[in-house]
Amino acid sequence: MRATRHFQLIALLAIAGCIRAPITSIGPQITAISKGQNLGIVQFGFLTAIPVICFALAAPLPSLRAFRKIKTEQLIVFSLLALAAATILRTLGSNSLLFGSTIILGISIAILNIVTPALVRRDYPKKITTVMPIYSAVLALMASLGAGLSIPIASYFGDNWKIGISVWAIPAILVALIWIPLLRKAKPMPDNHENHFKELFRSKKAWLVSIYMGVQSAIFYTQVAWMPKILIDKGYSAAEAGALFGLSTLCGFALTLILPLVFSRGEDLKLAILATSVPGIIGFLLLNHLSNSWTIPALLLISTTHAALPLALGLIAMKSPSVGATSHLSSMAQGIGYCIAAIFPVLIGYTYEASNSWLIATYLIAALILAQSIIGIKANR
Repeated sequence: MRATRHFQLIALLAIAGCIRAPITSIGPQITAISKGQNLGIVQFGFLTAIPVICFALAAPLPSLRAFRKIKTEQLIVFSLLALAAATILRTLGSNSLLFGSTIILGISIAILNIVTPALVRRDYPKKITTVMPIYSAVLALMASLGAGLSIPIASYFGDNWKIGISVWAIPAILVALIWIPLLRKAKPMPDNHENHFKELFRSKKAWLVSIYMGVQSAIFYTQVAWMPKILIDKGYSAAEAGALFGLSTLCGFALTLILPLVFSRGEDLKLAILATSVPGIIGFLLLNHLSNSWTIPALLLISTTHAALPLALGLIAMKSPSVGATSHLSSMAQGIGYCIAAIFPVLIGYTYEASNSWLIATYLIAALILAQSIIGIKANR
């Protein structure tokens, strides 16, 4: 029985290993993809925003009665296989296939994003504040590998950017195979047939959690879309930019492992909220105004913003009044949150194109980080 529980936990954490690299591998390839597919800067920004838009639009799906009748493990396997197929298909043809497959990719990841907190609440109700930060740490680790290895993999195969991003279908296939044995004991998510959305929409706390989710996601996905380009414009090669951004997300991975210690001290997350925001503001100021010798220290400070995800996921799991309400709050927080997040990669792209400079754009990101800290402290209160 204990061995089965350990295998289930490994399978759960493995989901985190395949749902970020297909996204973060795109940014470092901006030059190759833009040239190969004839995309402008705003079109590329929209491409990177598609998964986030899908996260928002698909967020309510797992909470619908029809979806809740599907066994959770079956939904996970189907989503993983769809993710793998879309990751490969988007490299095989025209821009229509590129953008269409990215939509399928985004919906698949969105379903996995929603199901995971509810699954943790169902199977590990007393270990939420341990499991969610570890899950987030795996997310950050694979995000860093996607960003850092995309260019080297492409270079190994003759500067083929398509292989550099399609290779990340392999983890999704492997994780689907891990989940297949668990289908024998598959069961639907607990459902008391109550609709919690009306209650949640009237809750100030639920709105604060949702907005916090949105702001921290906007900060992360804006960096995914544009940090490699920012670094390229500072004089780094595409490979160096990808490696530096990978370093930043890798440091975020380390920080998410520290957060369980913060969680274990109770529900006062004020210090954790400040620690995942204030250094990021300083980091963007350093990146803007100092020489390239300060790039790595700046990115190390900026990496603290990546560690806000376990706080957002932890708030979703802890603030819901019941297991049945967890998926509803998860749907609300990620639906509203990703609507907010989808705006900023495109907005930052427009700002850069209009000013032909990253100065104003990075000030906007710093302002967003400040808003994250204020909203997080209010949600914590």
